[in-house]
Amino acid sequence: MKIADNIKASTQVYGVIGDPIGHSLSPLIHNTMAKMEGTDLVYTAFHVLPENLEAAIKGAYCLGIKGLNVTVPHKKAIIPYLSGLDATAELVGAVNTIKYTADGYVGYNTDMIGAYYALELNGVDLTGSRVLLLGAGGAANACAAMAGRYGAKELYIANRTLENAQKLAEHIDSNFDIKVKAINIEDQDSISACDLIINCTTLGFGDKKELTPINDKGFFKRTGVKTVFDAVYSPWETRFLREAAEEGLQAINGFDMLIFQALAAREIWLGEEHDMAFRIQLKKLLTQYYLGEKQ
Repeated sequence: MKIADNIKASTQVYGVIGDPIGHSLSPLIHNTMAKMEGTDLVYTAFHVLPENLEAAIKGAYCLGIKGLNVTVPHKKAIIPYLSGLDATAELVGAVNTIKYTADGYVGYNTDMIGAYYALELNGVDLTGSRVLLLGAGGAANACAAMAGRYGAKELYIANRTLENAQKLAEHIDSNFDIKVKAINIEDQDSISACDLIINCTTLGFGDKKELTPINDKGFFKRTGVKTVFDAVYSPWETRFLREAAEEGLQAINGFDMLIFQALAAREIWLGEEHDMAFRIQLKKLLTQYYLGEKQ
């Protein structure tokens, strides 16, 4: 029997909380990064029911857990139990990362930077771009803020419930210098030009895996779309991505965003930055492992 020597009394503990949580890939991602850099930490998943959230946060703090990722259904519910919020968490209106401080846990949101890193790695420059964002939920909030912060000039927010798209559009308009318009998702014909489409709906996932938010493939060429980005990563290639690729477009799935929002959390916790070479190596390792497991 081999004696385990990688976990010591000095090993710092990090993790992710949610309900459910057994499906999370966060332990794989964070422990891979720790191994790559030889960091003395361990990352695991904690199943926290909504009624136990406050107790879980107080207990984690008392135990000295240095940082946690936060997933559904706790991203907004956790806010009252934090000592403060980073500007990005305030902007997005949700928390997916908390960091231990002397005054309590501080909340952050790394979904925006995760999406940006994913686009940057694939050579997509948002400066002066025209973006169609599909959806108006949590991931869409982060991607809308990303478009505003990183220089897009036009943003269309398309959603089945127009009121939700309008609320998000007003929020982005009040925080960024960007032309933004809310439309019903069925009114895509009103868009004359578009460089990038970001799908943050659930179309293409689970029992909706054969559905796509762009029903007319002619939309891609008619509006001049160059790149499509799907927040969904399972299945690896959604119908949305497949049809875009068939039309000669660059198609990016959500696995990169998943990886890089985790990387951004690590950077917050440890106060470090990673260069493009590290991001590329991390993506390569995790993609090979993930696709190998799926085969």
